[in-house]
Amino acid sequence: MKSKSVTTLSGTIAAAILASSCCLGPLILVRLGMGSIGIFLSLEKYRPLFMIITFAFIGMAFYLTYRKKKGDDCCEIKQVKMDRIKKISLWVIAAVAVGLMLFPYVYGHFGRSDSATPMSDDLQQVVIKVEGMTCEACTISINSAFSKIQGVSAVNVSLEKGEAIVGFDNNVKDIPTNRLLTAIEDIGYKPSLVTKK
Repeated sequence: MKSKSVTTLSGTIAAAILASSCCLGPLILVRLGMGSIGIFLSLEKYRPLFMIITFAFIGMAFYLTYRKKKGDDCCEIKQVKMDRIKKISLWVIAAVAVGLMLFPYVYGHFGRSDSATPMSDDLQQVVIKVEGMTCEACTISINSAFSKIQGVSAVNVSLEKGEAIVGFDNNVKDIPTNRLLTAIEDIGYKPSLVTKK
């Protein structure tokens, strides 16, 4: 019985991590200064399946924890304490799993950095079409990747338009468009240069 609960809870967390890995993985790698292999973005199409698996594991864990067992009439203090610990652990793990699954949807609202300079008309601008963005966490990954490139003054990444506008000061002679495109490719998206203004 004990191994079923541990396996179920482990499966719950694993499925929840997989459900958010398309957004969580690139963000972690970008924060560590590494590029991502497109593997995380390829998992995005399986997010609904991973979410269903997570809820199935959570449901199974609740069933195994709260079902009436034979011999539940005894009131052994040790058993009551163990049951209470199991129930508390289950609720904590369920909350963590749901938090991981919701991560791609809520991170964009809370993860925005205020350090980004607003785009102004006096900056040289490069517009890049970005394919593969699925949530606000994607825009933050791209913004973070651009902020590490020398000379970038402002970045505006739009999920709705599927594009990134990068601003450079007028004193920058050679805009490193290849570095911009490579930065996006390194975190797993497909960029294409639209215009230079």
